[in-house]
Amino acid sequence: MKKVKTCIVTGQYPPQIGGVGHSANRVANLLANNGLEVHVVNFIKHPVPVPFDEAWESTQEGPVLVHRIKVWNPSSQPDNQLSETTVMTRYHREMFDALRHFQEKYQYDVLHSFFLFPAGFITGLVARMHGVKHITSIRGNDVGKYAFDPLRMPMVKSCLENADFVTSVATSMIELADRGITPIANRAKTIINSINFKHLAPNGTPAIEKRGLAIGSIGLFRYKKGIVYLCKALGQLRDQFDFTFLLAGDYFKEEDREPHLSYFRENGLEDRTIVTGKIPHKDIANYLQFFDILVFPSLFSEGCPLSMLEGMAMGKPVIGTRCGAIPEVIRDRENGLLVSPGSASELAAAISELAGDEALRKKLGEKAAETVQYFSQEKEVGEWLSVYRNLMG
Repeated sequence: MKKVKTCIVTGQYPPQIGGVGHSANRVANLLANNGLEVHVVNFIKHPVPVPFDEAWESTQEGPVLVHRIKVWNPSSQPDNQLSETTVMTRYHREMFDALRHFQEKYQYDVLHSFFLFPAGFITGLVARMHGVKHITSIRGNDVGKYAFDPLRMPMVKSCLENADFVTSVATSMIELADRGITPIANRAKTIINSINFKHLAPNGTPAIEKRGLAIGSIGLFRYKKGIVYLCKALGQLRDQFDFTFLLAGDYFKEEDREPHLSYFRENGLEDRTIVTGKIPHKDIANYLQFFDILVFPSLFSEGCPLSMLEGMAMGKPVIGTRCGAIPEVIRDRENGLLVSPGSASELAAAISELAGDEALRKKLGEKAAETVQYFSQEKEVGEWLSVYRNLMG
């Protein structure tokens, strides 16, 4: 394949913390280390307008050239008086003009968007305007949430219709997009996240004092992650055995804090709950080492939780819901336990079983570690290169 020049377009990229940004960074580097010329355009919401010639900076980060662009969006400001439609209209126009500038300057062969809205919507328009190929990648909320959003769904549909190829981290998301929004099945593929196994050796021990078993989850916590049901389950079990409720991560937004604090209070968990705060991905293994049981109680819009794969690689027994890519990775009672989304009683039963059976925890953890050997970065980059080869003929 000739030296293809591609640009990954994303609203999240390191040092920003989040699954979409981490995945975009991983894929950008995998492609760059395997023969493609890779740029990244990272749109960053900014509370005040910035002239375009002052709004962006470009840095060479390893093999990838990253363009970070501040785009006006005051929606998170408490004093914002503008309507959502007014903000979105200008926000989208500024992203469109910025991406068009970089397309005209660098002449990319492929524009590759991570997340359907707004990155994919804008990328699809620019790709069509310039006659270049467009790959878009479904990551989670972009279909699981925005398919039900009357304001954003038309732009999600536009992205899918303008894309030459669609990837997703979960087959269920492709099915929802294909059957519920617009046909994509003949140009879509599931590519599950991969793991860099070299980064899973702990290099430190955080100051966490646990008592009993450490049971909990890892990530950025909001309603769709189902922590309320995990709290209810642990509340039912609090007098049966000793445990620490460990949440390695932080609340997705500040407004998510109080609802979770109320879950802890209502279920009698305040005295045994630890919320660590945001964790740089390079330190994830330092926290995963504490867990005896990892739980991913997601309700909807779940992609393929990288922290779940990494916990499995470290031999941790996992309980997950039948949501997103979780049941594509977890085989019930073989390499983990599966429960129904939104069922505190099923979660409680699964946690109680694992807590009382150390041999089962060991067996499921060992099988989990064997399973995720399949999700190597070599396999993932092979799948991405196949998509690019087919797209470029």
